[in-house]
Amino acid sequence: MANVAELLPFILGHYPDDSIVFHCPGPRFIDGPSMTCPLPEDSTHWLEIAHLAARKFMRYTLAKGKGLYCDVIIYLCRDPRPGQDAEETAELLRNMANWLVDAIADHRGTPQLTLGLVAGRWWAYTCDQPGCCEGEPLPALDDPNSAAAQLIRLGFSPGRRTSEIAKEFQPGDADRTEQQRRALDNEAAAWSSQCLTDEGQDAVLRATNALLESAMSAFRDGATELADDIAARLIHGLHDELAHDHGMEFAEDDDLPHARRLWAFLARRCIPPYTEAAVPVLTLFAWIAWRQKDILAARLALTQALTTDPDYELADVLNYAINSEVDPQGLLETARKNRARRLKDT
Repeated sequence: MANVAELLPFILGHYPDDSIVFHCPGPRFIDGPSMTCPLPEDSTHWLEIAHLAARKFMRYTLAKGKGLYCDVIIYLCRDPRPGQDAEETAELLRNMANWLVDAIADHRGTPQLTLGLVAGRWWAYTCDQPGCCEGEPLPALDDPNSAAAQLIRLGFSPGRRTSEIAKEFQPGDADRTEQQRRALDNEAAAWSSQCLTDEGQDAVLRATNALLESAMSAFRDGATELADDIAARLIHGLHDELAHDHGMEFAEDDDLPHARRLWAFLARRCIPPYTEAAVPVLTLFAWIAWRQKDILAARLALTQALTTDPDYELADVLNYAINSEVDPQGLLETARKNRARRLKDT
C-alpha cells in the first residue's frame, strides 16, 4: 500500500494540499480518471462534501467510459494545523474516509482503498489490523526501490504542491502592507460613490478601461507592479462586467505572459479585508492560464474564486468548460469580437 500512497503526485502531476482525491486506476494504474476536491477547513461540512464529491466523480467516470462499479482509490490529504500532530490529523480524517467509502458505494462505485496522507506519512483506513498501516513514512524519492524513483527514471514527474503553485496569485506576508490597504480603502469609497448614478458608472468604466490599456502596455514593456492607488482602482473597477470583458481581451498569444503577470499581481494585492475583491482578477488569471494550457493553475484560481463567490458566473462558466475539456478558442473568438465592437463604439 505504500506504493499506492506515493503514486498520488504522479497520478495528478502535483501534490494536492487539503484535498480529497478519487482515482479510478487505468492499465498503468497512474492513468485513468481522477478528480480532486478541496477539503473544507470546517469538518462540519465534510459529510455533505463526501456525498457531493462522490456523486460528481462517479458521473465523471461514466463520461470517461468507465462502467458502473469501477474500482476507486480514495486519498485524503491534510497537513496538521498548529497545535495538532500527524496522528491527531489522521484520526480526524477517519470519519471522512468512512463517509467517502459509503458515498462511493452509494453511487455504484467500488471503493478499493482509502488512504490518508499527512505530513509525509500514510494511513490505510481500510486496513482492519490494529497498529498496521498507521503512520508509516512515505518512501523517499531517492529510494531506489520506491515506485516513485522508478517512475522518475521513466521520465514522470511528481510536480509541485498546490500551495506552491497558488503562491503566484495569493497574497503573501510581503504583500500585506498598511499602505496597500489604505489605497484599497480609499479607492473602494471613491468607486462606490461614483457608481451611484448611471453617468458615474459610465465614467468609472471609461477610466477603468483606460487604466487597463495603460497597465497592459506597461507590463508588455517589462513592468512587474503598479502604484498602490492604480492597482486598487483596477481591482475595484474590474467588478464592472464590461471592464472585466475588456480584461478578457488580453488573451492573444503575445500577450499571455504579460497578462498573466498583471492578473497575478492584482490578485496578490487583494489583502484582507479585500479578499472577496480578488474574484474577477482570479477569473482573468484562470482564463490566461487555460489559454496557456496550464490547467492546474487555472483550476486552483477558479476554486479560490468560486469558494469566495459561488455565484460568480464567468468563473463558473470557465470551470465547467475546463472540466469538460472544451477548446478555449471559442471564448477567444468571443473576446476578439467584443474588442472589435468596443473599439468601434469608442
